[in-house]
Amino acid sequence: MAKRITIIGGGPGGYVCAVRGAQLGAQVTIVERDALGGTCLNWGCVPTKALLHGARLYRAIRDAGRFGIECTPAPVRFDKMMERKDVVVQNNVSGLESLLKRHGVTVIRGTGRLLDPHTVEIDNGEGNISREGAEAVVIATGSAPLVPSFMKLDKDRIVTTTGALDLQRLPVSVAVVGGSVSGCEFACMFGLLGSEVTLIEMLDKILPTEDAEISRRFAGALRSLGVRVMTKTAVRSVEWDDGTDSVTLVTEKGERMTASCCLAAMGRKLNIDNIGLDALGIEYSPKGIGVNERMETTIRDVYAVGDVTGKILLAHVASAQGIVAAENIMGIDATMDYSAVPSFVYTEPEIGSVGLKEEEAKAMGMDIMMGKAIFKTNAMAHAMSETTGFVKTVVDRKTKEILGVHILGPHATDLLAHAVTLVKGRMTSKMVKAMIHPHPTLSETTKEAVLAAMNQAIHAG
Repeated sequence: MAKRITIIGGGPGGYVCAVRGAQLGAQVTIVERDALGGTCLNWGCVPTKALLHGARLYRAIRDAGRFGIECTPAPVRFDKMMERKDVVVQNNVSGLESLLKRHGVTVIRGTGRLLDPHTVEIDNGEGNISREGAEAVVIATGSAPLVPSFMKLDKDRIVTTTGALDLQRLPVSVAVVGGSVSGCEFACMFGLLGSEVTLIEMLDKILPTEDAEISRRFAGALRSLGVRVMTKTAVRSVEWDDGTDSVTLVTEKGERMTASCCLAAMGRKLNIDNIGLDALGIEYSPKGIGVNERMETTIRDVYAVGDVTGKILLAHVASAQGIVAAENIMGIDATMDYSAVPSFVYTEPEIGSVGLKEEEAKAMGMDIMMGKAIFKTNAMAHAMSETTGFVKTVVDRKTKEILGVHILGPHATDLLAHAVTLVKGRMTSKMVKAMIHPHPTLSETTKEAVLAAMNQAIHAG
């Protein structure tokens, strides 16, 4: 008889876990209270990228004259952009539903809660309660936008990153509160489309988890789009202006600013409430459910994957964790390795990062060499007329192993996969030197940055 697995949550952690479990012969059930695909597919990664791509395309059309293409772009139809975003999401959701069906995964609609390590109670929201038994349970309940107490949301003027994806019209002005990944992506999108944008961050820099130079240079790129960037600024209140279509934000210093829309991008809250953790004695905190490298919780046969673990809140990390959990449940020894997790920001220009940053390596007392190559020395970047940015590498001085790669520039998100291979494969600068990169491509800049650390770059010097 096939081993039974019940998964609470059908996001990128849950559904990937389900598919891998089914591949290994398990009988898998997903309990999902909302849309399959979770935040990433429905209210995060995918819809925001669809809108950002449209915004970048609008700018490309507007600037097509530099390529000898004379055209006058029509006004932005924000409603049509939103319609296309919805189609993109629905196509992906439909594909996911078909994927799960092909693998024989059962999907039950409702809110799941652990009763014991082998039983999940399901509330369908209409008064019907059922129970699903399993040899193993996987918690994949994800996270939700964090909303500070001083913000009262509505559908048009004060929204989270989720609500911003349902706006019916392009705001004339937007105040984005929070300068991390989501905040910067939305600031970039609205800026490209012509909104007046103010990006507010309480720390001393935006994108605080990125390489310091990339953070600084990207702030300049935002300003070139007309985005006002305010750091070291904490918002203390957001008020509706009665009788108008605007809101007023007040900072801790008493500064007041008005915008037609306020977007809260202040992080995520893990969905750990009311799922039975306390009753079972599973260790957790506001920072996440405690798991080991096999994705096991402190209770036997109960696993957790994705945002709810509080490890790294990225969809591809959740999916990797889901595979590890499924394989361990099915008797295959698997562990998570977070040493080469890629992260990126789909902005203009794009940002990609993997491995150690210069500041991190130095804080660890490591003896490193830095390499840097700018896109202005790359032939393809010139052909594309996208020469802003650079690739930076962190190399161990003794072993010559590549410890980190950080990119600001054209197609950084696509170049990132190559960078992951270098870091995950523990490749050395000598090995990269021996690799022949195709010409002309943007990937040559990555090789140049590796060689630059050895003072052997051809074009980057």
